[in-house]
Amino acid sequence: MQTADTLIQSCTSAAMMNIRNLTDEQLQELLDNDEKLDELIDNLPQIASIPTEREMKLAQSKSMAECNLSFEPKLKEARAKLSQTYTEALKVKQEVEQMKNQLDSIATDRSLDSVVAVLQAETKKAEDESEMIAEQFSNGSLDPVQFVAQFEEKRILAHKRKVKAEKLMEILKQQDYNQGRNIGNRLPSVGRAPYPDIVGRGPPAVPYPDFGAAYPVLPPRAPPRFN
Repeated sequence: MQTADTLIQSCTSAAMMNIRNLTDEQLQELLDNDEKLDELIDNLPQIASIPTEREMKLAQSKSMAECNLSFEPKLKEARAKLSQTYTEALKVKQEVEQMKNQLDSIATDRSLDSVVAVLQAETKKAEDESEMIAEQFSNGSLDPVQFVAQFEEKRILAHKRKVKAEKLMEILKQQDYNQGRNIGNRLPSVGRAPYPDIVGRGPPAVPYPDFGAAYPVLPPRAPPRFN
């Protein structure tokens, strides 16, 4: 695409070429008649091509606008699908989070039991490995330095795991005890059965025993004899 300066230079060069071929009378006529001068300029190829170029740009712009309009229904449909997919994704996310919370709750209740079981298994494993190290030392497969280092490491590891498992078991027992107390507190208390409400009478009087009465006294038993 030509710039304004390039177009002016091109038009000037073309006009000068046309003027060189004119006679003195024709040149004087151009000076005296502005219409002739305008006609000379309008007939230049560079000037004549300007409307055509403008029309081409307008046609291209119109074509692009029509093309964009043709894509509008597809764009609306794609936006609707995207919105629906986003809504479904949010729903699935909420369901997943709800399920995760439920699983976390279940896992929290059972996590201590699982940890205790794992610690007990790992404690047994470390003890077995220490016994294997002792057997290797007895068989002469390990020198004293290696035996002391490896055996001490395994026994310390087993002791730590055992202590942790016992602590967790105490925590579990305390939790079970607290839960049992809470359940016991919620149970209904058993009271005395009420007497029937009889007009003019209260509950039956229970007589006290007469300590002055004579009760039969059993004779003393003879001490046992040993032969």
